[in-house]
Amino acid sequence: MIICGVVGATGLVGETMIRVLQDRSFPSVSFHPFASDRSEGKIVRYRNSDYPVEIIRPEAISKGMILFGATSANIAKNWVPMCIAAGALVIDNSSAYRMDPDVLLVVPEVNGHLITGEERIIANPNCSTIQLAAALAPLQQLGRIKWVSVSTYQAVSGAGTPALEELKRQQDGTLPANSADRIHENIITSIGPPDTGGYCSEEVKLMNETCKIMGMNFPIFAATARVPVRTGHTEAVVVKFDDPVQSDEAAGILEESPGVAVSESGSSPLDVENTDIVVVDRIRNNPGDPSVLQFWVLTDNLRKGAALNAVQIAEEYLRRKQY
Repeated sequence: MIICGVVGATGLVGETMIRVLQDRSFPSVSFHPFASDRSEGKIVRYRNSDYPVEIIRPEAISKGMILFGATSANIAKNWVPMCIAAGALVIDNSSAYRMDPDVLLVVPEVNGHLITGEERIIANPNCSTIQLAAALAPLQQLGRIKWVSVSTYQAVSGAGTPALEELKRQQDGTLPANSADRIHENIITSIGPPDTGGYCSEEVKLMNETCKIMGMNFPIFAATARVPVRTGHTEAVVVKFDDPVQSDEAAGILEESPGVAVSESGSSPLDVENTDIVVVDRIRNNPGDPSVLQFWVLTDNLRKGAALNAVQIAEEYLRRKQY
């Protein structure tokens, strides 16, 4: 009998995880919503039953429990080791363990086959990484990838409920004096502070995580920006191969790839909101270099970019685990 829980259940990603677990009829017999003391005692509805929000403590964790983490990295470092020691499986959405060489980082359609069913923790990638890896991995059938350039246009929901509330206030006319804090009618070109090399944390995650998931080490040139869109991340991708490739062959490969849909019409974030697919749009050869493909990639960052991917990891785990 499977017992599952969401840590960070009252946040934007946590709430989406709960919806996805119900949408996909995840096979659990009981549910535990965990959150901070500010939310303790609030009621979470799950499969026609009410569950009070709990503070995560050792006595609440049982062996074999499956926990979905939707907290910051700093908070995850506090509760994850405790839950692993108690015998739970943790699927963590934070960045805390993604680049740990002993922890799998999984997009199920790409490297789900690496899951054995014996793991105690599996890391869920960054939202922008998930959609990029889902689009890139099938294209390896065309030949060896030499390098990738990706520019992202990331929705405000990627920064959580407070950011969405701030966008609403700004849309209603309450604007901050500092343009760096203004997202309404603006673009913020650094998601997280730049490091000493000039790359912001979101760019570093995108570059490092994609290579780990794909088991490759090609250069990725990333530029990430926050845009005044509620939901749906958009990426402009350029892929350089060793040899010439055909855009129609690329489209055919992606059309057959699980979780991916191909479009030629110019898709928008509104087209992917509340869906579970990764849309690859306007695949084209660069006219100056037949070994270069360009395309757009879009997905709902709260669903496939976070909650759905985590639940799919758990589903793959259960397929391989002997209960």
